[in-house]
Amino acid sequence: MLFDLVRPLGSPRGELEVNNLAEHSLRHGDIQWAPEIEYAFADGYAIEVELPFENSSLSTYKLALQGTMDSHSSDRMVHGWQVIARRQADEDVYSADALYLHGYRFNSRWSTFNMLGMRRTEFGGDGMNTVLSNNSLFYRFSSKLVLGLEVNNEIDHHMKWRYRITPQMHYNFDKHRTLQFGLGPSRLDDDMRTEWLASWRLIYAF
Repeated sequence: MLFDLVRPLGSPRGELEVNNLAEHSLRHGDIQWAPEIEYAFADGYAIEVELPFENSSLSTYKLALQGTMDSHSSDRMVHGWQVIARRQADEDVYSADALYLHGYRFNSRWSTFNMLGMRRTEFGGDGMNTVLSNNSLFYRFSSKLVLGLEVNNEIDHHMKWRYRITPQMHYNFDKHRTLQFGLGPSRLDDDMRTEWLASWRLIYAF
């Protein structure tokens, strides 16, 4: 939900999605939100444009590209890659992520999805490399309701470990509309203070 895909891996050409992620800090009340548009321009390949805001101010321009890799005709496993480029809205500061993606369905109820990669926090200047890991476990309760647990990890060049844990639910109103909601602790900020964040994502797929 938080570190999301640019459309599901293997999506056919022509699929289009718009969504918005909002995160509310229960400690200081700030809201971060990010409208996105995602489009599969070829079978298994998709592009995303995202505009993250902090309260009412645009903070970043974000562009992501994603591809699906051959899974040897497996109906349980899927994998691929994703690259993300960012530019700060108020200055010429660029950063980028590169990730390997892997999903596996154990049975009709249980599945997992994992991302592993690297972030360059700034090209030039005081930029550093950070290891990224996103691990999620999902339980399909019904055709409409999915329960999940998502763990985001970051390890910087000083070997400092930061994390965020988000239990969540996904509710499919129909084949077009989905609501995702999660609440959990985060220690991803630089001062390593525990902060409780409520997050929700509204999705409309065409």
